[in-house]
Amino acid sequence: MDMVIPWTKVWAVVITGLVVVFLALVLLIIFVSLFGKVFSGIGNKEKNKSKPADSPAVNVTKSAPAPAPAAVSAEDDNEVIAVISAAVAMMAEQDGKKYAVKSIKRTVNKRRQAGSVWGAAGQRENTRPF
Repeated sequence: MDMVIPWTKVWAVVITGLVVVFLALVLLIIFVSLFGKVFSGIGNKEKNKSKPADSPAVNVTKSAPAPAPAAVSAEDDNEVIAVISAAVAMMAEQDGKKYAVKSIKRTVNKRRQAGSVWGAAGQRENTRPF
């Protein structure tokens, strides 16, 4: 009982299978790209709603760093304040916008009291949800 399958049927099945697989892949690509556009549009609408319409521009002087505001504690060093102010002034110059340092406060790491800001940033970067 030897069964012989004609080559025309074999090729018809192979070609039909390939066409179905590639059509399904094309439909999945279209489906995923449409979802991406829909959700990015929703995200952009939410971003635009959360932005304030106009923020007041503040002048940054290039000749001297901004003076330390009253909120700065006595333990802060004047050099640190000058470096932060200079960095903000450089960013403002590169962006073509106007920024000002209103206050400089030491941050507290809630997870570890002895940790640094860079360590906390590394933890957030490596443990954020996907």
